[in-house]
This record gives sequence, structure tokens and C-alpha cells, in this order.
Amino acid sequence: MASGLETFSSRIVEHGFAVQHQFLDRGDVELWSREAQVSFRNGEFRRAGIGRGEGHRIRSEVREDHVRWLDPPGATASERRYFELMELLRQTLNRELTLGLFGFEAHLALYPPGARYRRHLDQFQDEGDRVLSTSLYLNPDWGAEDEGFLRLFLNGLDEPESAPFEDVLPTGGTLVCFLSGRFHHEVLPSRRERLAATGWFTRRRSQPIA
Repeated sequence: MASGLETFSSRIVEHGFAVQHQFLDRGDVELWSREAQVSFRNGEFRRAGIGRGEGHRIRSEVREDHVRWLDPPGATASERRYFELMELLRQTLNRELTLGLFGFEAHLALYPPGARYRRHLDQFQDEGDRVLSTSLYLNPDWGAEDEGFLRLFLNGLDEPESAPFEDVLPTGGTLVCFLSGRFHHEVLPSRRERLAATGWFTRRRSQPIA
């Protein structure tokens, strides 16, 4: 695991993003997916919005997913394992990239069939605490025909919608990580219910943006 994370870190240095297939094994993906679906049926998810604090709004024309924020003290066994892996990744990234990553926040995001999240940037305006964005996919037996790609726009902030772009299939167990303030991205519609653990490594707000 450690050597794999070091390789993962080197890809972020080179490209600004990295994709690791089979980061989570099939059994763990299936278990966590079942737990999340039960939680959704029990009404523990909420319609996702955009913005923070007083600027938070529900805008279905922008995003159509449902989320449940993850809280380590109340985490299930699957969620505790996830936080352990993310902490190991945080330590590796700090050692290899000296990013000063301090915290981690995450939620489960469930997209009904046909739902999407239009192009956006994960760093809030005038706030640089989110440094690296992560998505760990919890979709067993997912194929290209199911769609639901994460599209990363690679041209940076000047021409965010133009080619080239990188499409990541949300296959169960795949982890993608990218610089939050660099890559506009969107979630394209899927033909099936799509589930991901989405998180952000953060630095203290008093730290400057690199």
C-alpha cells in the first residue's frame, strides 16, 4: 500500500491528478455500497447544494445528487476504514509533496440515474483551504455502458471547458485525486444509480495558497 501511494503522489506532482484502480477491494466496495443504500432509504441523505454558509443554495440546474456528510465519531466499519486510508494518503502526500495538508472532510454522494453535476471548481471563491479533491467510487460491476464519467478539464482556469479532458469511469474501488483549485470538472449523467465517497484534503485557512 505504501509504495502504491508514493507512486500515486508522483502522478499528482507530474500531472496535477492521479487515478488508482482497485484502491478498495471488491468486497469492501460491495459492503459499503449496501450500507449507503440502506442509509439513503432511511432518509439520511439530503439534496446537495452549492456554496457555503449563508451562500448555500439548492440549485437542481447545477447539481442533482444527494449527500450524507461523514462524521468519524459516528462512522460505520466501512467508513472508519475509509478514514484510515485517507489518513495514510494524507501523510504520504505531505511527506512526498510537502503540501501542508491538515484536515479531511468527506461525504457520500448518490446520483439517481440521469443526474449530473455541471462544471465547477472545488475551491470556494476567496478561500484556499481545499487543496486536493478525492472521489472513491462505490459502484460494483460498473461498465462503460453505464456512463456517469467524472470529466476533468485539463486546460486549467483560463479555458476551463475546452479540450483536452480526462474522463474517469466510476468503477467500484477506483480512487481519483486532483488539485482542487486547478481543475474544473463535472459529473456526467449515468444510466444507473451512481455512488461515491467524495472528500477534500484541507490546509489551515491561515496558510497561503500554493
